Amino acid sequence: MDKQEKVSVSKTRIGVLAVSMMGMAALAITPSYAAIARTFSLTNTGVQMLTSLPNLFMMLAGIIIGKLTAGRFNLKNLTLLAILLVTIGGLLPLAFHTNFAFLVFCSCLVGLGQGACTNLTQVLISQILPKKERESTMGLSTTFINIGGVVFIMGGGQLASMSSWVNNYWIYLFSLLILLVVLVLLPFRPKVLEQNQADGLSTKIVLNKYVFYSALWAFLTMLLNNVLNNNISLFVVHEHLGATTQAAFTSTISLIGGMLCGLVVGLIGKRFKYSSIALSFFIYGLAYLLIGVFHSLLIVFVGSFLVGAAMSVAMGQFPYLISISVADNSVSMALGIYVAIYSIGGVISPFVINPLTSLVKNMGLNVFSVSGILALVIGCVCLLAKYQKNLVNNAQA
Repeated sequence: MDKQEKVSVSKTRIGVLAVSMMGMAALAITPSYAAIARTFSLTNTGVQMLTSLPNLFMMLAGIIIGKLTAGRFNLKNLTLLAILLVTIGGLLPLAFHTNFAFLVFCSCLVGLGQGACTNLTQVLISQILPKKERESTMGLSTTFINIGGVVFIMGGGQLASMSSWVNNYWIYLFSLLILLVVLVLLPFRPKVLEQNQADGLSTKIVLNKYVFYSALWAFLTMLLNNVLNNNISLFVVHEHLGATTQAAFTSTISLIGGMLCGLVVGLIGKRFKYSSIALSFFIYGLAYLLIGVFHSLLIVFVGSFLVGAAMSVAMGQFPYLISISVADNSVSMALGIYVAIYSIGGVISPFVINPLTSLVKNMGLNVFSVSGILALVIGCVCLLAKYQKNLVNNAQA
């Protein structure tokens, strides 16, 4: 690779990582949950629709993008459109914010754009970067997802604390900056993609059982991960551990955990070749039990950090595992199916976790302790089922 090609790859890599920063855009409003719930007289489950329903549209985006990228649609145009959806959905509430249903609609637009960006990040990595750059970039993408999350959530919380929850939505101006970076750095006609087409590679898409196994475990990951996203702001305020600013900082601690862990996801994947996914569930279990048992803001920070680390391990490994389980021409559709299925976990999280918590509340358990126990059980099942070991061995066969 000559110097000019290295520069081109570096610019492309930065452009792709910028897209990944949109991966938590829908969570920008979570620091204002308590204030929005008071404004519209909503229950916890009601206000959580602002982030749970967008996951449904992330699922739709996964299917759509998987189909479009499997064809000949230009990846840069699709990416710019996805970022525009996030921008429009995020900024509209600044003008119209007196109707909760409209806020949910705007959040769904953000979710559609975010889901498309999440899928496109992995497709861009697998289709336009050299093979030797892909695994490390997939790991780095989780770090940049969390960096973007820090900006959206912490920035949104700070804006809300300055005046009212409506100001939280100004943070979506950040997506315009991402749009500019992608416009400048992402190539319009990727050379690697053109070469694949020129070589006459088969366009027949073949998905195997490991794609769906991976999507299922990712579904459970999102179901558990959204417990923190949906409840931590309300928990901090209701338990008198802090106000909106502290709630936003708690979410940011989680993102820092994910950001730092993302830097070493590749090493974790190599060290725990057959068990990194099960490890992520065990980390979730420990984190949620800490938060649920010890009612302390400091412990909440520690638990939130661990949740971010668990998310980074899981979501840094799933795309890589899928990419080695299918042929190159099937990766985009496989990732689309993966995003579509795991997004459902985020949608139904409050409808599973909240009723389950209500059933055992007489035992002194709260939403976090219940989720911690559930995570440990899921981790044990994942390990005993040998999902990851079978996938890796099959890929190497």
